[in-house]
Amino acid sequence: MGSFLRKGLAVAILLAMTAQSGYAAANETKTAPTKAVPAKGTPEEVVLRVNGEEFTRETIRTVVDNLLPIMSYHSSVSETRYKEIQKTAVDSLINREIIYKVAKNSKDTPAVSKKDIDEEVDKLKKKLPKGQSLDTVLKNSKTTMAQLRDNYKKKIITDRVTQKKNEEFKKKASDTVNEAYMKDYYQKNADKFKEPEQIHLRSILVKADPSGGQKVWDEAKKKAQEIANKAKGGADFAELAKNTSEDPNAKNGGDMGWAHKGSLFPEIDDAASRMKVGEISDPVMTIYGYHILKLEGQKPSVQKKFDEINKDKLKAELGAKEFKTLWDNWIKDIRSTARIEYLADDIK
Repeated sequence: MGSFLRKGLAVAILLAMTAQSGYAAANETKTAPTKAVPAKGTPEEVVLRVNGEEFTRETIRTVVDNLLPIMSYHSSVSETRYKEIQKTAVDSLINREIIYKVAKNSKDTPAVSKKDIDEEVDKLKKKLPKGQSLDTVLKNSKTTMAQLRDNYKKKIITDRVTQKKNEEFKKKASDTVNEAYMKDYYQKNADKFKEPEQIHLRSILVKADPSGGQKVWDEAKKKAQEIANKAKGGADFAELAKNTSEDPNAKNGGDMGWAHKGSLFPEIDDAASRMKVGEISDPVMTIYGYHILKLEGQKPSVQKKFDEINKDKLKAELGAKEFKTLWDNWIKDIRSTARIEYLADDIK
């Protein structure tokens, strides 16, 4: 968050609002007076040029800073993860710049009114910290109101073209993924529509503190074996579970319900795979302690018929893939004619 700390929160908000559109207000290459080329690694260094539009390291960093809370669950990320997020930021700037060029050269460029831009400026004013004025923020960031309004005009045009393309591709994807399309997919991927083998277990857990040492685990195992022996001797398993289990399912007689094979702890899955219906296991060790298992039932893997699958879910999944293909192909096509210059090795 270096750029945020250096320029202050108010300016960071301004940069974030404009840089996310690919038109950072801080980029004044075309209007600024001639001056020395910024040193490499400085915030003012121009690191990317798209169709003549220049983006500074400051702009890239600002977009990355705004993506970090979205793309990461942690306040700090690995270098590899940071590079991935930076690539997303750079691609976002490039894509928005070339989408704007397509829109600008189109016969039906979206119209943007003064009112549209006024509304964006008003939104920005409301986001400024208490006591900060937009005039002060613009002055501190060396940006004029005319530049800001022009940035918002570009942003609105780009957003509207993007929305229009989204709607177009969603309709195409929906029309493509019809009944015949889904049936063909089903036939070519039948294994994906198999209902996995299921098992029905009851469990009794004797907990062991992971930090308690060998003695604690030995005592837990001994207690579990005694319970297992009682169950094997004819004692009611459900009653034993209610009275002795430290598992949340104890109140239900240890009933774990039906589960797909492979969805439980590997140790439990492995033990259950060697059991017959009605059989009771010896203590099975997991990270929580020792489990005594009873296999109540088994269901074999079943191939679902096409008419039995959730077609709404499948249509949504295949539609999303088809939409992504359409979008990616369009971006690839318009990028092929763009002039993209990476001016720093670390942002390629």
